[in-house]
Amino acid sequence: MLASRLNQGGAMKSSFRSRVLSTFGALVAALLLVVPGIGAQQGGTVTGRVLDAQTGEPIAAVQVFISALDLGGLTQQNGRFLISNVPAGAHTVSVARIGFRATESQVTVGGGQTVELNFSMAEEALALDEIIVTGTAGGTQRRALGNSIEVLRASDITDLAPVTSMQDLMSARTPGLRFGGSVGQVGGGMGMSIRGVSSVSLGSRPLIYIDGIRVENDTNVGPSTGYGQAGSSFNDLNPDDIESIEIVKGPAAATLYGTEASSGVIQIITKRGNVGAPQFEFEITGGQNFMVNPQGVLGTQFGCNITVSQCPEANLVKVKLYDEAGDYLRGEGRFAGNDNSRTGNLFQNGLSERYNMSVRGGTDAVRYYVAGTFQDSEGVVDYNTHTQTNVRANLSLILHEDVSVDVSTGYSAGSTRYATVQSEGGVWHQLVWGRPSNLPGLRSASGSGFLGFQERFPEAYEGTDITRDFIRFTGSVTTTHTYQDWFTQRLTVGIDRINATNNNFIPGSSDFPRAPRGRLVISTPIDDNFTFDWNASGTYQITESLGTTTSVGARYYSAFSESVSNTGTGFPTAVQTVISQTEFGDRQVGFSSIENKTLGFFIQEQLSWQDRIFLTAALSGDDNSAFGSDFALQYYPNFQGSWVVSEESFWNVDMINSLRFRAAWGQAGRQPSTFASQTLYGTILGPNGNGLVPTTAGNPGIGPEVSTEWEAGFDVALFDDRLSGSVSIYSTVTSDLLVNQSLAPSTGLTGSRQSNLGEMTNRGWEASIDARLWESDNFSFDLNLSGDFTTNEITKLGEDILPGGNFQLGWPFPNIATDYYLLEASMNAAGTNYDGASLICDGGQPAPGYPDGPNIMMGGDPIPCKDYNEDGMLLGPSYPKYSFHIAPTLTVFQDLQIFALADGQYGRWIASVDANYACRYYRSCRNSVTRSDPFFLAATSGAGALDDRYNGRFQADFWKLRQIGARYTLPAGLVGAMGAERASFSVAANNVLMIWQKNKRDLSGNKLYDPEYARNSSTPSQTGLWELPSMASLSATLRVTF
Repeated sequence: MLASRLNQGGAMKSSFRSRVLSTFGALVAALLLVVPGIGAQQGGTVTGRVLDAQTGEPIAAVQVFISALDLGGLTQQNGRFLISNVPAGAHTVSVARIGFRATESQVTVGGGQTVELNFSMAEEALALDEIIVTGTAGGTQRRALGNSIEVLRASDITDLAPVTSMQDLMSARTPGLRFGGSVGQVGGGMGMSIRGVSSVSLGSRPLIYIDGIRVENDTNVGPSTGYGQAGSSFNDLNPDDIESIEIVKGPAAATLYGTEASSGVIQIITKRGNVGAPQFEFEITGGQNFMVNPQGVLGTQFGCNITVSQCPEANLVKVKLYDEAGDYLRGEGRFAGNDNSRTGNLFQNGLSERYNMSVRGGTDAVRYYVAGTFQDSEGVVDYNTHTQTNVRANLSLILHEDVSVDVSTGYSAGSTRYATVQSEGGVWHQLVWGRPSNLPGLRSASGSGFLGFQERFPEAYEGTDITRDFIRFTGSVTTTHTYQDWFTQRLTVGIDRINATNNNFIPGSSDFPRAPRGRLVISTPIDDNFTFDWNASGTYQITESLGTTTSVGARYYSAFSESVSNTGTGFPTAVQTVISQTEFGDRQVGFSSIENKTLGFFIQEQLSWQDRIFLTAALSGDDNSAFGSDFALQYYPNFQGSWVVSEESFWNVDMINSLRFRAAWGQAGRQPSTFASQTLYGTILGPNGNGLVPTTAGNPGIGPEVSTEWEAGFDVALFDDRLSGSVSIYSTVTSDLLVNQSLAPSTGLTGSRQSNLGEMTNRGWEASIDARLWESDNFSFDLNLSGDFTTNEITKLGEDILPGGNFQLGWPFPNIATDYYLLEASMNAAGTNYDGASLICDGGQPAPGYPDGPNIMMGGDPIPCKDYNEDGMLLGPSYPKYSFHIAPTLTVFQDLQIFALADGQYGRWIASVDANYACRYYRSCRNSVTRSDPFFLAATSGAGALDDRYNGRFQADFWKLRQIGARYTLPAGLVGAMGAERASFSVAANNVLMIWQKNKRDLSGNKLYDPEYARNSSTPSQTGLWELPSMASLSATLRVTF
């Protein structure tokens, strides 16, 4: 029985063992089947880079995501992204970023594998979802704006080609924005205007903001040079520090800026840090500055080898004075034997160098950008020099999920030595006004005077020291607070401070008639600008389709300028050079202190329907310290609308993928001069001591000029964004125009005072087209075309405003006029002079709409010139009425880009006083030497019918090649061998070719040197005098990123 139980127990154990083994075998088998599935389900990785389709540059902050899996992230500053734990299989990866067209690509991920997937993104043609901060309450999508605001991608331009100044960065790139001319020396600059001129007294300078704070916008700084001040504070800024520039073009868009904003606003947005490891960028630029063909620019001049009043053709001598000047310096040609110890020519190829280094990076909470730049350059003469250092440090902090802080700081220091002397010009004028008949060998073996130069030898300018040294700091803090998803407020506080020293030195025993014993002027201007700006916006979705945004804001701005100047004239000896060494009676001390303050507010309401129809109304109010005591707060209203019609359900035009209509109406202002409301007094010396006497009459009722503008336009993109364009038309009326009012003797004051007694109208259009004409895997060709038209007219002048000269009803402003418009002239019987009885002139006609004159224009009946007694005749405006730009770009294999920029301007008249004096007074043109042309003799004679078309006045239409160059992105293998992320090499030439010039000589036959030759001014200048023609440059840049 026991055995029986044992046998039974063994059988039981055997059965259990069998079941266990069977189960284990099944589990093993199942596991072997499941393991491949587990491997298949293990997550993979998708990584790659996102690049700009046109430039090949990496794009940061791009959203890369797999929407079906709710996976994704942002690209870092090197354009790289990483998506982990992607399930095995096929997926659609999408990339999106505001301002670029979204794209997607299919990818198949294997278990545990890493798949490389790269994207190229093209810029969205209209960028309707781009956030615009200028002229808006805290930032608004472009689609909601009814006005035109241009965005210039500054970083794209500086990445493509070397750019050394703000003027080079912005010239000929934005329709409606123009500079007064080209610069002829390093460290110089020109004034700018947006949509023409709308004031006769206050200039046309737009406001300039950097990262939300208002900064100095004076484009006439530094010591007095040839005819004004050659420097511009705008060029104190570093183009390499700028990410983008937003340009508000008129009062309808500038309402929220209130007083002073009617000439437009430029908002500069500097570079910021990006999320990612530190990225270092090094840039080195070298090049030359030069004048293209100086002898050709100067032209052939004429002399006579005998002393007569009318030189016979046989005795006429053609002279190339620039080449003669080179011979003089080298002691060659007719100057052989003169030992001047010089080599080369009068003008040099001035060397320039520039070094830039930056680092950017950060985390989600802390991002930074730090950069430093140094540049050193020479102009066409070795004593025209410019050095400048720029340092920028920007920091972005997220202190809390609802609070962020952006800190922006910029420091710059520079020193410029200019090449022209106040009211004396430079070496160029010793040639322009040269006297060929005084060259050796023409009238005597040794020559006479200054051997063909006007009134001094070129070496005289080398002893002058005309400099501007400056230190500038700009800093701002912007704090942004958000509450949930409906409320945002922003506070910006900042300062902009410039300390400068201007030095104007002419040595003793000089050849300068205005300072024969020398002169030294030292001034130390200080400019302080302070900005406080707060705004808040709340959004509310009334229905699923209808939303509203309410915004309020307040702003305070103060501008303080102070300057101390010391002047000493007449140094006892040539080695004495300080003011204290001059006679006490030859010294002067000057002091000025000016402060202006503005306090304002605004309120704005915006309605949106389905995020495609927008209506906005706003009201801004300002008080300014320059307003008179009898003047109350000034209000500026604004209304605008926008409709993205292509997003409507009924839209079925396939070829037009985006279309937006927009319109705006609004007001902005310009405050009067700081002391216009105050009567100012000066001191006089009386028999019993000093007394006070009124020097300037104040106007207690004075207020701002008010510009009212309407604007309408549309933006369109066609053929899947391959072609896009924008068109705007506008009309502006500036009322309460500030003009000088004559004072009646009964007031006890003399002269005039500033009053709101005029009106001016502006009108025009702007258009731009961007087209990708060809696109393939290896080649693409892009073309940008833009153009604009602007014109103005003085429509009203109040009582006691005396029209005269260039200031007339119905005329544009500023303008060029002539005393007479000569039609017929003959020589007298003796052939020695013109016959006065033969002179026939255009009788003129009143300007349209002003039948009573005296605003006379061309096109009247011919009359004897002696019967013409009107106060001048209009020739034309001294600003370009039309401007056109062409910018083609050819991309080859995405590694090589070849680009160009051409600029054409039409309708501007310029008074070249240089040309006038050269021919009329210094007699170096053919007509002034032969004196046999009756038109020339009559038009240039003070006793005849002065026709200024023969005196350097000319229509300055032209086409100029602003820039041409190429950029090559170095191969990845070569870059990697250097341990770098990417590298590029670029070359560019600026202002090297005058493609076409309408008038190369005036009617006297005198050479017109440059159609952009004009002095630096706050409005487009009509005068070319004592400055240098345009300077060209050639440079190359190597940029490496680690």
